[in-house]
Amino acid sequence: MVDQACKNCRLIITQGTVCPVCGSDQLTSKWSGYIVILDAEKSEIAKKLGIKVNGTYAININA
Repeated sequence: MVDQACKNCRLIITQGTVCPVCGSDQLTSKWSGYIVILDAEKSEIAKKLGIKVNGTYAININA
């Protein structure tokens, strides 16, 4: 399976068809770049992007 990104929260998903963070089923395989958030509570980047859960997130979602 190709890694997919959630169109809603941008989490990159490797298994399944529903985002475990936001519950959306709107996934796409058309994304580029990624950022890994290890400590969402302390990360300034996570705060700026509105990320509250640790994980790997797509930087760009291509419609």
